[in-house]
Amino acid sequence: MNLLNGIGPMELVFFILPLSTIVMSVILQLVIKKKLIVTGIVFIAYLIATFAVFNSSFLFWCFIYTVISFIVTLVVDLTIKLVKGSKQSV
Repeated sequence: MNLLNGIGPMELVFFILPLSTIVMSVILQLVIKKKLIVTGIVFIAYLIATFAVFNSSFLFWCFIYTVISFIVTLVVDLTIKLVKGSKQSV
């Protein structure tokens, strides 16, 4: 049984994997609270997937998803700091 039945490679690259990268980065940032470790985990996961599931042409997308992950972790970290700062001022 194919779990990705009906999903083309373009939908996977442009929608499913970026959304899963964002969700995974937010969850990991809330749990681990270290931006570079979260980004490293995402990079290693996509690097393994590049050679285990896809081919070497997916390596470009591996770097793109790593950059997306880093940006998301920065936003989540900034949001957490702003929420903590607003709670302390009240």
